Amino acid sequence: MTSPPEIALRLQTVKYLKMVGLAVLVFDYCIKLEAEIDLTWGRRWDFIRILFTVARYTPFVDVPVDLIYSLGPTSSQVCLSLYQVGSWFNIIGTVAAESLLLVRTYTLWGRNRVLLVSLLLLALGCIAGSAVVGANALSWFQYQDPPLGTSGCYQSQRIAIYAVDYALLVLFETVILCLNVFQAWYRRGRQGSRLIARLYWDGIVYVLCILAMSIANIIVIGFLPSEYAESLNTLQLVFHSVLSSRLLFNLRAIMERQHEQAISESAMEMVSGDQFGSDVSLR
Repeated sequence: MTSPPEIALRLQTVKYLKMVGLAVLVFDYCIKLEAEIDLTWGRRWDFIRILFTVARYTPFVDVPVDLIYSLGPTSSQVCLSLYQVGSWFNIIGTVAAESLLLVRTYTLWGRNRVLLVSLLLLALGCIAGSAVVGANALSWFQYQDPPLGTSGCYQSQRIAIYAVDYALLVLFETVILCLNVFQAWYRRGRQGSRLIARLYWDGIVYVLCILAMSIANIIVIGFLPSEYAESLNTLQLVFHSVLSSRLLFNLRAIMERQHEQAISESAMEMVSGDQFGSDVSLR
């Protein structure tokens, strides 16, 4: 039997980790705001920009809701309502971030439609599985007053089925990672720009980080004490937002550099041609 002081200490640790998620979100936004303004603001509202906006800004709603859930109420009904609101924003943000990974992979594979359909079917299957898990898990929630007068919602029962949600994420992210690694390996010996090589390897590193966070959530939910079950869900959403946004920033920055290089090379060719013509006329 776990003592009340030990339970209170675990719940406090969870609160600290959620605050870490908020700090990472705000810090990344501050250091990447200039890149966001240069690379996304002022562009037309296409599908990619909508996905980016949802993935980028959903955490600014979900993280405060999550902190209120952990720091504020003790009423069971309020706790359940806050959890449902936070879960919906978490799902929306995660789907948007994973969709950016899907679109990026589709682009790097030369807009292969067979690959696109396959990834969409896989994504829809994962979303359907997650919906079934969420619908079944709600009936198992049991809130109690937290020990020693600590604040926030205390969900006393382990709901291990939520590990299935993260297992589905791991499945999808593993497929995305393998496709990126294969493309990087397939093109390794070809003549190409260092910028393109950086695009591939940045994507691999970022997807690895997101995958590691999903695996960590499975371990926490499945094997650690139940008080820690929600310790990484804020960081999970923040990582999805931060890393998927950086992938888009890198992609657009590389495209702009390639465009500038092409213009510079064209200008050099025109100058060389004019100079050659002048030399011929002088002769």
